[in-house]
Amino acid sequence: MRSIKDFELFLLDMDGTIYLGNDLFPETPGFLEAIRKKGARYLFLTNNSSKDKKAYAEKLRRLGIRAGEEDVFSSGDATAIVLKERGYKKLYVMGTAALRSLFEREGFLLTEADPDAVILGFDTDLTYRRLLLAHDMIKKGLPWICTHPDLVCPVEGGRDVPDTGSMIRLLEASTGKSPDLIVGKPNRAIIDAVLSLTGGRRETTVMVGDRLYTDIAVGKEAGIATVLVLTGETSLEDYEKQTTYHADFVFPSVGEAAKELNT
Repeated sequence: MRSIKDFELFLLDMDGTIYLGNDLFPETPGFLEAIRKKGARYLFLTNNSSKDKKAYAEKLRRLGIRAGEEDVFSSGDATAIVLKERGYKKLYVMGTAALRSLFEREGFLLTEADPDAVILGFDTDLTYRRLLLAHDMIKKGLPWICTHPDLVCPVEGGRDVPDTGSMIRLLEASTGKSPDLIVGKPNRAIIDAVLSLTGGRRETTVMVGDRLYTDIAVGKEAGIATVLVLTGETSLEDYEKQTTYHADFVFPSVGEAAKELNT
């Protein structure tokens, strides 16, 4: 690909890419309009499995972005697709009410009695009993699938809280076993699920984000192109000093990407 104008499906990280916290980057509306004008599609992609599509779509609309639930794709959505592909029907789910409802809507039976697999998401209602049940099931050899690997999740007030990755480490320590699959960024399973859902082509799909070890890494892992924007975690100095992650395109912001789309 010689230009981002060649892409048909744009997968967009959110915080640090199109907004920062509760502040929309002023260039974002023009960037999204440029994608639409060229006849391409975008999906907002998030690792956070604690909330549902409705919550994310509502936040995007509050920020002034035209978005519906169909424009959001989470690691929870990707996990549901993976589970169907593997033929699982009964699940023991550690996660929020929103995540459990997602799986129920997708036709899974949620149970503590003889499930086909253990699913670990960002469980903000975590209890010792839930941990104990998961521990016993994993020790018995049940497949163990996790929505995403983030160790912490940033929250309002400039702090962060333990996320799914920290819970993974706890269960790895107690069971001596690692997950059979982790779906979310930087793992390719989330991109494979997006392409399965949308019918998108790998060669015309691009991941746009601000983090090297998630957004750029998942693109490389999944064999799709990547765009790094410098409005979030990664500075140009950071990018040029490291040698592990190489984006196909680097822009100061999505506004500069929009200029190329409009040429």
